[in-house]
Amino acid sequence: MSDFLKKQLDEIWQKTLSLISDSGHFDPSVFHTWICNSELYDIDDDFATIVVPYNINKNVMKGETALPFIQQILSTVLEREIACQIFTRNEIDRISVSSVAKARNAVVFEDKIKREYTFESFIVGKSNREAQAAALSCCYYPGKFNNPLFIYGNSGLGKTHLLHAIGNYVRDNKPDAKILYIYSEDFVTLLIESMKNKTVEDVKEKIAEVDYLLIDDIQRLTQSASQEIFFNLYNKLISNHKQIVITSDIHPNELRGIENRLISRFSSGLSVTISAPEFETAKAILSKKIEGRADEIMIDDEVLDFLAMQFSSDVRKLEGTLNELFFKAILYNPDRIDLTFAKEIFKEDPIIQREGNELSIKHIKKCVCDYYGLTKHQIDSKSRTKNISTARHIAMYLCRKHLDLPYVKIGLEFGGRDHSTVMASCEKMIKMLKENQSLSQAVAQIERKLGIS
Repeated sequence: MSDFLKKQLDEIWQKTLSLISDSGHFDPSVFHTWICNSELYDIDDDFATIVVPYNINKNVMKGETALPFIQQILSTVLEREIACQIFTRNEIDRISVSSVAKARNAVVFEDKIKREYTFESFIVGKSNREAQAAALSCCYYPGKFNNPLFIYGNSGLGKTHLLHAIGNYVRDNKPDAKILYIYSEDFVTLLIESMKNKTVEDVKEKIAEVDYLLIDDIQRLTQSASQEIFFNLYNKLISNHKQIVITSDIHPNELRGIENRLISRFSSGLSVTISAPEFETAKAILSKKIEGRADEIMIDDEVLDFLAMQFSSDVRKLEGTLNELFFKAILYNPDRIDLTFAKEIFKEDPIIQREGNELSIKHIKKCVCDYYGLTKHQIDSKSRTKNISTARHIAMYLCRKHLDLPYVKIGLEFGGRDHSTVMASCEKMIKMLKENQSLSQAVAQIERKLGIS
């Protein structure tokens, strides 16, 4: 049992039931007959146990749409993600601690692949083409070439989408294959609980049976005992030619709190990055989002251009701004969404915060990385991928222009490059800024965020 008092559990559940009733999601007769006589038995970490009087109550609450909605409302009340398990009163009276642990583990092992995240709905561009191709190859040739596949990049750029896309492809084309998609923190919780309840061998055996292990945000796997178990499972899966796909916010070599032997194994496969979408990809994402909504509201093409230019550093933010724009349009009811309306809704981003009044190479690099959705490792690396090299050229140019530093000093701060390379980059930028309007706009936006325009 957790540390929650029964009074606290009752208050939480009464608030949850009130919100469920007010939502109108269930017919009132269904709600009052089968749902309102339930109770919140316990909350332990990210799992809630709900007790109902009879099996019919349990079946109603575990319905295809019912349980996800109940979990959503309870998560809102608790302000964190919660998974629910439902038992009858007789079952609770019979279940041992070990059995409860196994039931909770079963929730973690449930199919969590989101149907809407497919390869067809993933917009491919220069910023993510390699990652998309590598993910697709794992479906065609599991465990053969890109194993493990390590996809890294800033949050909100599509890494999780690709994990689910792999899961959906395999589920549709290889129905007998076993897939486990799991968030790294859930993996840690699962292992800790199994160690407490002496079911760790059962958990390990179940994971070792999967054909595809899709693990999200590996940088959070910092618990040492979990790393030891994961290391052994990893080796077993790889030796059995099972496909492992891992995502992270950062390159394997930048991981902190992860054992070197694991980092070495992550690096032994294929590491590919996803960066912020370039203008064309960002606009394609927006166009995909408004498909089928033309009758709902009119939006000018130049508004999509504006959003793609301003908010492309994060796909989630890009999609969120479009949703916000539609909401504000419904609220204020313009004849159509034009550029003037969009600019009024989305004010300029705040200037990047700096310590004191000093502008530094560090601040310039951070602002450029944030704008292009890159990591410091990428901008300092030897990569010549277009979006990375463009961001590097801009950062060097801004350091030279606004800090007036020697080329040698700038080169040392960008991965130990020599002064001639920096000089060539700055000269190239000066020429390109005169010829490329979109690049000139990007530099101007970065300068505004740095407060130096």
